[in-house]
Amino acid sequence: MPQQDMRLQFSLELPRDAALVRDARRTLDGALAGAGVTQECRDDIRLALTEACGNVVSHASLANGYHIDVTVDDSECVIEVTDDGGGFDPARVPAVDAEGAEAEPGELRESGRGLHVLAAVVERLDVVSVEDTGTLVRFSKHLTWEPAP
Repeated sequence: MPQQDMRLQFSLELPRDAALVRDARRTLDGALAGAGVTQECRDDIRLALTEACGNVVSHASLANGYHIDVTVDDSECVIEVTDDGGGFDPARVPAVDAEGAEAEPGELRESGRGLHVLAAVVERLDVVSVEDTGTLVRFSKHLTWEPAP
């Protein structure tokens, strides 16, 4: 646990540019490292953020940018990634294989795995998407702390 009660909040407003995903990830990782969060926990959070932002960059073609809100307290990190890229209906998105053809059930796909990867490394994942509006991806991760010196 951190030495004392902690609360960290920040927001990033980013253009839909793949190169800036790395910068967002580094900003968050630096804040968590400075607070004393373990490397393993930070790795999971970085991966989750990368997947959430990567989905915006790859799929929210109507969005000019997106917004990241981060809240960290003594026990968890909550991140919201929102865009106004038109939204989608997850039930209508076909699974595709590496060649872009519709995948067979259970077949490993090259794309379309981002939310599955994200869900595997966080404790909670919520996706709210409204067609013709945008998408909110909210996830939380329980924090583990480096031992106090």
